[in-house]
Amino acid sequence: MIRSKYADPSAYHKTTLENGVTIVTEALPHMQSVSLGVWVRSGSRFEVPSLNGICHFIEHMVFKGTDRRSAVTIAKEIDSVGGALNAFTSKELTAFYCRVLNENLELAADLLADIFLNPSFPEDEIEREKQVICQEIAQLEDSPEDLVHEILGTRFWRDDPLGQPILGTIPNIVGMDRDTMVAFKQEHYTARDTLVCAAGNLEHNRFVDLMQAGLGRLLNGTPHKRWEPAKTESSAHVVESDLEQVHVCIAVEGPSGIDERRHAAYLLNAMLGGGWSSRLFQEVREKRGLAYTVYSFLSSFSDTGMFGIYAGCEPARLEELLTTMGRETFQLASNMTEEDIHTAKSHVKGNLILAMESTDARMNRLAKGEHYFGRYVSLDEIIDALEAVTPSGLAELADQMLNQGKYSIVALGPIAEDTDLFGYFTR
Repeated sequence: MIRSKYADPSAYHKTTLENGVTIVTEALPHMQSVSLGVWVRSGSRFEVPSLNGICHFIEHMVFKGTDRRSAVTIAKEIDSVGGALNAFTSKELTAFYCRVLNENLELAADLLADIFLNPSFPEDEIEREKQVICQEIAQLEDSPEDLVHEILGTRFWRDDPLGQPILGTIPNIVGMDRDTMVAFKQEHYTARDTLVCAAGNLEHNRFVDLMQAGLGRLLNGTPHKRWEPAKTESSAHVVESDLEQVHVCIAVEGPSGIDERRHAAYLLNAMLGGGWSSRLFQEVREKRGLAYTVYSFLSSFSDTGMFGIYAGCEPARLEELLTTMGRETFQLASNMTEEDIHTAKSHVKGNLILAMESTDARMNRLAKGEHYFGRYVSLDEIIDALEAVTPSGLAELADQMLNQGKYSIVALGPIAEDTDLFGYFTR
């Protein structure tokens, strides 16, 4: 076996329990800590409109007590060992994870399995948490940069579940009850849809035994119906709001998490708006002073993706901002140089390699590889794929995705509803 330059392939192990739960680990004996997490294929994309927000609500509720632990006990147990415990909900996944010293692995494994399997959903905590989540939604609405991204997703994916907000809506949250949450969790938190990943100072077989004690009891469940391919439409949408700035978000369909073109898209993202030397940062901020914040982004899912750009500016300079962003975007296919490509590859590779120093990042990479490909995807494999991207391949993807794509544009701020966003951007 050829030893990896960045990781030892022999440190990776995978076991599938009899009930279908998959456990993946990466042993890092030089570390003092272990990061471990439980992922389930459950997110806003799995929700019907009337229950939009329920996955995120359940994520909150698992920390509110089990048959063995109260909410205070959960908090004290992780604090008592200096650990960190958290969770997140995305479009396709919900994850519960923690990081502890390796000597506290048994406690962490038991705690994660307990909250994942046995949340008690106390009625009084549900009512209290409704207020917390409604405040979270209100907080997002008070953040124009976050809000314009949320509106863009809704407009970009139209009636597809991908366009639903992860947090849900306040009417939905207020109307949810315990029976609905328990039923949804039983349907979606099944063994076949559950993945456990851990990276750090641990021994695989012992970790499997620890998780088997809890998650081995999880029911298998029935496979979920696969969603229809998401469809996008071109649109321009203005949301008038009494703000100091206009916040603009623009998107076009991008590669999925398994698309072979994703590596080229990573590089295009780096060149267009992924760093200080990128086209948008240099032209929009450094040369013209149009915006303090400007960047591009790539969000990938199982079957599709979104490639986009964001900036905020004063209302009087919106036309110049959109024209400049459009010019840099549409000229990328024909204007990239060998130096641009080399810088982008070094930028992306550097970010990937630096992340290898974090057990949290390694744990997340294990989960991503298993979720998308059902296997370990080494850093060497990713870097080789990045290095294999050719200038012609980059130009071809840029032309297909950026020059021929269906754009959605959302502008939030003190501007007129009939502002010609497309006209400015495509000028």
